[in-house]
Amino acid sequence: MTPQNTRVLAYALAGLAIGVLGSTPSGTGWAQTGKQSSGVASSGAGAGAGGLGGVAPSLNVQGGVDICFAHQKSDHPDTLMVIPSGTVFVARRPANGRKDPAQMEGLVTTETVTLTEMQPCGMADASTLVSRTRHWLINPVRPQVDVTFQPVGEVSGNGVDTTFEDEASGFQAAVKAGIITAHVEGPLHDTVYLSESPADIEDPDAPSAGTGPETP
Repeated sequence: MTPQNTRVLAYALAGLAIGVLGSTPSGTGWAQTGKQSSGVASSGAGAGAGGLGGVAPSLNVQGGVDICFAHQKSDHPDTLMVIPSGTVFVARRPANGRKDPAQMEGLVTTETVTLTEMQPCGMADASTLVSRTRHWLINPVRPQVDVTFQPVGEVSGNGVDTTFEDEASGFQAAVKAGIITAHVEGPLHDTVYLSESPADIEDPDAPSAGTGPETP
């Protein structure tokens, strides 16, 4: 065989090998996995039907909150502090000049966290909570070192229940003592909008039924 014929045969075999490899079914995700080793996924139609092609991770990953419980000396060492999903935390963002006055901002936890003396802090997923009635208007809530959130109630229906009447007495006492706090660790891109009206918010200074003057 002449050298020229040898080269022709080599090129033909190489072309056959490329054709075989190129026919790998996209449904296996093999080709996409190899191409995405850098962590960037393609959004085209070539993503594998088996899911291995994947979707590029969002640049705006939903943040969370770090919730802490200040264990008291009077507490039993095995005391558990359960922060239920749906707990509403509120903070006042400090003023930054006249153009940026102090504003209230709210968030709501979307998972339950259990804290102990050995592990007094824990991360929880959370969403920004917007209420025009309560003037919680910052959206999304973002992390700030000097902003501390405290629990004020639980989401109930279209508003907030501030009684915590369905929670353990220890949790209620901790809320009143101000020893449960939270700090935002990442922007809370998911948002929950409350539709309560001023009439839905109970006036804490209003006299309770039966204590006011008798009416004819």
